[in-house]
Amino acid sequence: MLSRGFRQLPRSAAVLMVWAAATLLSLLVLRLGAQDTGQTVWAPARPTWMEHASFWDSGWYERIVREGYPTQLPTGTDGTVQQNAWAFMPLLPLLASALSWTGWSFYACATAVSLAASAGAALVMDRWLAPHVGKRASLWAVALFWCSPCAVVLQLPYAESLGLLLVAVALWLAERGRFLAATPAVIGAAFARPLGVPLTAALGLWWLWEVARSRRGRRERLRLLGLTAVAAASALAWPAIAWAVTGRADAYTATETSWRGGELTPLLPWLTRSQWWVGGHLGWLLLIGVAVLAVLALSAPALRQVGEPAWLWCVAYTLYLLVFFDPTTSVFRLLLPLAPVAWALAAHTPPRVRAALLAVGLVGQVFWVSWVWDGYSAVTWVP
Repeated sequence: MLSRGFRQLPRSAAVLMVWAAATLLSLLVLRLGAQDTGQTVWAPARPTWMEHASFWDSGWYERIVREGYPTQLPTGTDGTVQQNAWAFMPLLPLLASALSWTGWSFYACATAVSLAASAGAALVMDRWLAPHVGKRASLWAVALFWCSPCAVVLQLPYAESLGLLLVAVALWLAERGRFLAATPAVIGAAFARPLGVPLTAALGLWWLWEVARSRRGRRERLRLLGLTAVAAASALAWPAIAWAVTGRADAYTATETSWRGGELTPLLPWLTRSQWWVGGHLGWLLLIGVAVLAVLALSAPALRQVGEPAWLWCVAYTLYLLVFFDPTTSVFRLLLPLAPVAWALAAHTPPRVRAALLAVGLVGQVFWVSWVWDGYSAVTWVP
């Protein structure tokens, strides 16, 4: 992978070459899978590239561009809020709309935004984490992450690549002490994906860590605390906007929980879903196993060595999922923000293990595209 000619390339070019190779490989998997895809509610059998990109939640973003957000929440006969556009943040449709002058369809514009954000995320993650793990390991990490099972979403009209880019920019700049410059990225992340709460938690944990260690000066710690406050305000902004537009204080949370068919109950969905996955008697054992795996992974020295901001981001985001998330099959896609784990793995595994991890990721991607995105399975999987 690192021939002499390759090593002589400018760093950005080398990163983009690895990113492009992984992204093209994901596109190949996606297009081959399309040939076995039957008729769906989104497209006829054997969908074209753009038809394939319109699957699942991509249609919600297109609907936002076409109709905007509802001023009155749709409700069922029992008064419960039904699924609607308020669950989807506005940054992706806004940026896709900015490309409408090209004459492309929404899906083409949104795909272009996702691809640009994905490439940007690869560059920023490398600039941020390569000093911690080394340049060679960082290139391996780019390959591992962009060949991971759900990585194809990073080139589709979903906001995952935007969220990843903005969180990486925010934490990279903050780690360098550029807290003011990180502010737009912190705000943008909260309007790309529901990342404001975990980002607030990560910055808050980092501030506590710095206070306890007394490594940074008082002024820098105050600036970090200020950035944490900005993140908290950004996390509350979208629910507040939904309240102002619809007149319902719970407009956002009621919309989010409409997908799970219940109220927002922290932690409880993990217990009920674990029973759904393996049965009532084994559910609690599965939950304990997941918790143990999370603790072991987050406390691993390899993850801590990628730097406090990256480590504490992984801690905060995992806690956020455990507290608020309803662990459906979408959990695999929602693990993508834990990208620093790829850098930790690349830095502390020999080349043969890295190659094995790369192969495992690609095999997982084949199954994810086939079983989840294309629905080519007897089990109903949702991306």
